[in-house]
Amino acid sequence: MQRGRELLALACRLGVGAVFLWAGVVKSLDRQDAVLAVDAYRLLPRALVTPVAAALPWVEISFGLFLLVGLFVRFAGAGTAVLTLAFVVALVQAKARGLAIDCGCFGGGGAGAGVGWFDIVRDLPLLFGGLYLVLRPGQRLQLDQLLFPGQSDPLTGSVIEEAVIEGGPA
Repeated sequence: MQRGRELLALACRLGVGAVFLWAGVVKSLDRQDAVLAVDAYRLLPRALVTPVAAALPWVEISFGLFLLVGLFVRFAGAGTAVLTLAFVVALVQAKARGLAIDCGCFGGGGAGAGVGWFDIVRDLPLLFGGLYLVLRPGQRLQLDQLLFPGQSDPLTGSVIEEAVIEGGPA
């Protein structure tokens, strides 16, 4: 049972991390499309559109990298869950309002065919993956285990085992 949880946590870390890294990199390469995508949702005052569009890709890249290397896993899992929830809310309101926009999730932005149910449902595994990492961050292949050995888990109070490196102390 424990091994299954560890593998699920690893899969969530790598899957959610890769998606967030990819989405952030694509958005960071085309700032104008990112601004158009954020503006198209008509949720933010004009004064906030450009700063949010400029910061969002770097936040996504940071969370993605944290998850891929296993650093600050609970924090990154919570961050991805909060961001994904915000994305889902934005998508649902765009669909409900009938906005003819491109979701802008992986680049692009502005006018489009409109948000579909697939766009909304596609984000749910990311939300659940982030939440799972908050509750059960796992320990496999994590940089956290090398940098912070012997620390107690704040949710369970149990001591996190030291990472055993082949040829090192057991």
